[in-house]
Amino acid sequence: MSQEEYQFDEASVQAIMHWAETAQLPKEVVLSESEHIYDTSLYVRANINDIKQHYPDAFYNPAIIRLYRLKEFIESNN
Repeated sequence: MSQEEYQFDEASVQAIMHWAETAQLPKEVVLSESEHIYDTSLYVRANINDIKQHYPDAFYNPAIIRLYRLKEFIESNN
């Protein structure tokens, strides 16, 4: 899924948050050369808190995108 394909409607955002809250995630993830997540559970919680507090403010769409990218990484490495 490319960034242009990410969905920001309420149902899609609820679905990606539910995935992030329930998925079996490793402690650490390296998404890219500049994105090394040392505590995946903290990363997920911080992004979900931003989304819950500010959705649907598009300024906070990067928090939603970070969850989509984490999901893509996890699914492509299983």
